[in-house]
Amino acid sequence: MKKTFALILAVLMLTACCTACTNGNKDDNPTPPADAHYPVTITTYNYAKEEVQVTFNKCPEKVVCTNQTQTELMLYFGLDKYIAGMAYLDGEIRDDLKPQYETLKAAGKELTVKGYPSKETVLALEPDFIFGWRSAFADDALGDVSEWHNLGVGTMILRCSNNTVPERNLEAVLADIEDIGKIFNIEDKTNAYIDETRALMAKIKNKVDSLEAPYTAIIIEPFGGTFYCWGSNTLTGNLVVSAGATYALPDGGDLSVEDIINLNPDVIIVDYMDDENLTPEESKQKAIDTVMTEAALAEVNAVKNGKVMAINLTDVYGGGIRMVPSVETMFNFMYGD
Repeated sequence: MKKTFALILAVLMLTACCTACTNGNKDDNPTPPADAHYPVTITTYNYAKEEVQVTFNKCPEKVVCTNQTQTELMLYFGLDKYIAGMAYLDGEIRDDLKPQYETLKAAGKELTVKGYPSKETVLALEPDFIFGWRSAFADDALGDVSEWHNLGVGTMILRCSNNTVPERNLEAVLADIEDIGKIFNIEDKTNAYIDETRALMAKIKNKVDSLEAPYTAIIIEPFGGTFYCWGSNTLTGNLVVSAGATYALPDGGDLSVEDIINLNPDVIIVDYMDDENLTPEESKQKAIDTVMTEAALAEVNAVKNGKVMAINLTDVYGGGIRMVPSVETMFNFMYGD
């Protein structure tokens, strides 16, 4: 009986001791409260351009950026620590972001320079978020977003990439940036960027409203003697409108030299891609020369008045942080600082 009592007492004392230890740990190391910001849900898209709701229960920590546009967005907003892999460069990384990019590259996070990484390569990284262009989710690339959602991987497609949404304009670009703020809980930074953009657009509107007539303009891409003109319903063309111009060919389309003469725009903007055999400045000048050295265009207003400029296609296509500075650059070229 005494042995039984002693055993029960020992068990009770041990239980009390364990309880005290547990209570002590709870007081000394309180469980951190759940992040009140999450969960957040965004509206994004699949390869078929259909709206898809994606919910993030926490901040993504292993992000694969399928294109330069997405990588630069992440770097710009100080999210480089979350990048697990980056791919598909269209040109030079923005100068102010090169140090961060080179650090990630040295750490082995540059998956490809041209083209998309394989699905197997991305799977091996065990990402929790894939940030891409619509083309990245084609069957012959990473596969549709639903496949990744079934694996618990979030996705986001930029609205203006590969004609994902019908209204491809600066508002769509800002909507992407607003979503980034929600996903990574950095709305203070993204809201500040959006506010600065709205202030710029107000400045442009005030300037244009004070003019008797805005300049007429087009943005074109040379193709060996002919040109492709972006329509104002594309992001590339709409940015020219955002910069304060009246678009001379809203529907866009292929143009001959004679077509440009008939349009007689006040401003011609020529887009180009970097030529690996030329310096960036030489690539830029080559694009300008396709218009300025064409004798038949000598009497076109833009050529007569020196209102022909070149802009890298990366700066005016697909969305991202290059779009707003490009609007300001085109505005300043047309109307002065």
